[in-house]
Amino acid sequence: MTAVPPQVRVSLLGPLEVTVAGSPMAVGGPGRRALLAALGLSAGTTLSVPELLEAIWDDRPPMTATTKLQGHVCALRQSMIRLGGPEAGHTIQTKPPGYVLCRHRADTDLARFGDLVRQAHETRLPGQAAHRAALLTAALGVWRGPSACSDIRSSWMTRMADALDERRWRAMEDLAEAELLLGEHHSVIDAMEAMVRRAPYRERAWEHLMVAHRNRGDVAAAVAVHHRLSRTLIRGLGVTPGPRIARLLDEILGGRPVARR
Repeated sequence: MTAVPPQVRVSLLGPLEVTVAGSPMAVGGPGRRALLAALGLSAGTTLSVPELLEAIWDDRPPMTATTKLQGHVCALRQSMIRLGGPEAGHTIQTKPPGYVLCRHRADTDLARFGDLVRQAHETRLPGQAAHRAALLTAALGVWRGPSACSDIRSSWMTRMADALDERRWRAMEDLAEAELLLGEHHSVIDAMEAMVRRAPYRERAWEHLMVAHRNRGDVAAAVAVHHRLSRTLIRGLGVTPGPRIARLLDEILGGRPVARR
């Protein structure tokens, strides 16, 4: 029997968006948006009532928070039913000690991102560099904005978004590694320059920059990247680059071939 695709699609990697049976769903105000985002980010896992209250109100829930939470759940279910019929209303289920977004009833872009990254990590380098790059490019293309749930403001959501940013940056670094093997040096330079501006202490990104410049024949630019990294780390953290970067610099200055894994 052919599986029926889920009616509900929750997009989290950017502003929160929801479609039911192909039609956009109006989620509602900040409370409902935070609730649905929390459930979507943990699709398939039950979140307790206290966890959901924190996701919506941080550590300042009102006296009627539990009642309001129940109202938000009911309103979301009714919106899904209006667009997708009774079955869509079962997408959010009550499951002690809280609620769960049923994975088999809802697709999320986060799950799609995770699946593509997992497939990429199952490839082998250097032989499958092109396939890995294609998978990671597709994974990063799932993102629609600079951060997950970018229109939801709460301390809880900020922590979740930070964790997802880390996953995104690792995927970008993995893509750069594959592209270096493919000779895509200019693409790596553009991507890693943008990354170190946003996340200046990621030594792996700086490493990819150094390798890209060296592999395109510009040793001076590679050394200049090392100097920038050193200044950044010393001024910001009071430390020097790690041993991997030091070995890379020695390889570059010694004129030895650079092949990083």
